Amino acid sequence: MMEDRVVDGNYAQELHQKRVREKLNDEKIKLWLPPYTKEDGSRGDSPNDLIARYAQDLQLTEEMVSGITENLRVHALHKLAEREKYKKSGLASLKVKMTGLPTSADKVQHISLEISLNVLGKDLRDMLSERMALPADQLKLICQGRVITNQTSLESQGVKHGCQIMGLCLSMSQAETARQQEDVARMIDTRKAAELLSDNAETGDYDIQIADQSGRPLNLPTAEKKALTLAMTLHEKGRAALKKQEYGRALLLLLEADKEFRKCRADILNAVDNYAVLCLDIVWCYLCLRNVEDLHDADIRLLASEDCFQRTYGNNMERLLAVKGGSGTELALFMRLHLLQGIVAFHQHRTEEAGRLLNKAEEELQRLNVDEDKLAQVIHMGFQERDGRLALRLTNGDVEASIQYIMKKREEKKEITKKVEEEKRKKKLQKCLGSTAKGDKVNVDTYEMLLAMGFRNGASAEALRQSNNDLSLALEVLQNHPELLDLPDPVTMDSSVSITDDMLAQVISMGYESDMARNALQKHHGNIESAIEDLIKSGGVVLSPNGESSSSGPSTSSSHSSSSADKQKQKEVLDDLVSDIAKDEDDYLDLTLQEETQFLNHYKSLLESIKK
Repeated sequence: MMEDRVVDGNYAQELHQKRVREKLNDEKIKLWLPPYTKEDGSRGDSPNDLIARYAQDLQLTEEMVSGITENLRVHALHKLAEREKYKKSGLASLKVKMTGLPTSADKVQHISLEISLNVLGKDLRDMLSERMALPADQLKLICQGRVITNQTSLESQGVKHGCQIMGLCLSMSQAETARQQEDVARMIDTRKAAELLSDNAETGDYDIQIADQSGRPLNLPTAEKKALTLAMTLHEKGRAALKKQEYGRALLLLLEADKEFRKCRADILNAVDNYAVLCLDIVWCYLCLRNVEDLHDADIRLLASEDCFQRTYGNNMERLLAVKGGSGTELALFMRLHLLQGIVAFHQHRTEEAGRLLNKAEEELQRLNVDEDKLAQVIHMGFQERDGRLALRLTNGDVEASIQYIMKKREEKKEITKKVEEEKRKKKLQKCLGSTAKGDKVNVDTYEMLLAMGFRNGASAEALRQSNNDLSLALEVLQNHPELLDLPDPVTMDSSVSITDDMLAQVISMGYESDMARNALQKHHGNIESAIEDLIKSGGVVLSPNGESSSSGPSTSSSHSSSSADKQKQKEVLDDLVSDIAKDEDDYLDLTLQEETQFLNHYKSLLESIKK
């Protein structure tokens, strides 16, 4: 899972080099200018007093300081040469760090190349494909936390001279190429499915509830709820891939989610901690893909995550305490945040800060560890392992308090679920009731008041449609139009019955207009005899069952079959998508902490080795 570094070699050398560079910068010493560099670029004078002073201040040998200053001088000249070449030729120098290569799936490879920033993203991908002898379709490139797309220029996507780019090879071996291609297609389908899901965010069996920290749904405008639904769905799909350790695919999905989150208003994002968790998940992918030490984006995302947590929970988690009465579960997020911050600080050679952050993460990890015997007691009482683990963390290991917390939590969830289900019931009912003459939705509460008075379902719905939801006028309509009592219940009516051309022809042949024939057939679920009987009784005028004008176009069995096939396909796609969406708002907090413990021990041991 992790790639060991030669601590007494590369890292120590990089650390010493960083400290020498800082002193040079503080004293404004420019090694690429005389007297340190001659006109031909060769090494000039290196003042012995400077080398001796640096060696004493940094506790290094003079030989080491001399070697480091020469390396820094050569590196500076190389950078200047690249910059001059870029100005003259327009060819930018880029560094690409490739991961997931088929021949070395557990290692990375660094590639330097020159390319114009005016070319398309596809051109850069093709260049790498040729250099690496890998299929272009299997390569994904990421710069500053954004996936480089094929059809726009590198410059317009924020790629600059000297940029560090992360390259993902989605094919782990030649034998798995076909499967990886399916994964790429599946990711694209996931986005389409997520967009479809967001389009249906207000109704149906796929209504996604966006809740605050207490688990209560937020009342958001439709457009913003759709945007958040798409972002959160892509995030959940990415987390599902992350749990399967499919880090490349997970990162692509998480970055897609990030793109959608950035479209939402800041005040909406401040009401939930989803974006902070997303930033953590993205940096976790960087770590598992061995890119955390090179990506400036990791540092930026961790700062954004920390800022979001502080706004959401308070500096000392006081807002969380006020809402949930505890902070044991969310502590897992802070622990992962401090762990990742410590690892990033380590790779940026900020060893003191890294040590402080890793110690903080270790302290939080110890507080989060659950006694296995106590967990067994909770499970023995008939509760799930994840519920027991979260509760024990929240109650600091108190078994009795944990059981009480779980029971209380279940009651709260029942109450919230009951309210949510009632809202969904009303939304579905409102859809069946149709619209008023003014185009407004029929008011469900007023409709149910009429039912309580003893009026029939179909009549009540039609009366409200004609009266524009005015109760007094609806009562007058019901009194003056007793024929409305024959209208069917709009809820139980199956509006999806296929009205074929043959059905219409038989009714029209009796002398009735096509629109009225269609209305009658829909009202009586395709029963021709009942439709004709109703038309005779009503004098040839039958209202549309849903209170809306019926379509004048033909409805053939073939078009119905095509529509049904499309709906079935949509249902299959959505079913596959929601299978990865967590059913519990605390699911993202249920960390087993095994991977976190391994990374923590690994980097603490590296720090200890450096100190020695």
